[in-house]
Amino acid sequence: MKKIYLFAFAILALNACKDSKADEKAILNNVIKIHDKVMGVDEQLMQNKMKLDTLLLEAKNNEAKEKITYLRSKLIKADSAMENWMQKFDPEQKGKTHEEIIKYLSAQKEQVIAVDSLLAGAVKESTEYLKPFKK
Repeated sequence: MKKIYLFAFAILALNACKDSKADEKAILNNVIKIHDKVMGVDEQLMQNKMKLDTLLLEAKNNEAKEKITYLRSKLIKADSAMENWMQKFDPEQKGKTHEEIIKYLSAQKEQVIAVDSLLAGAVKESTEYLKPFKK
């Protein structure tokens, strides 16, 4: 985490002569780019969740029910994390200083990267589980 802040500080120091709005826009664009990548996985998440819902209804033994319930909970947690991040994200940051905006956007970038990792892991694990059930 310290490396990230040091890196962000170094970038700010090197670009001190540049337009501060351009710096803010560049970080915001990076955050939005990661968000868009995450949203691309969201459809697969919903499809996997629906398939797991169906399998849960058809499951005959407790081991299968537990595994399906576990995978569903990971998908739900990842989806909820994305929704929470999106609801709290404020790209405008009106009335804030350049430093405050850069700090906020850098933190948001880290949060959306964490959501991306959570989402990708849940989708990958559930997709692997569902492979034998594809029709």
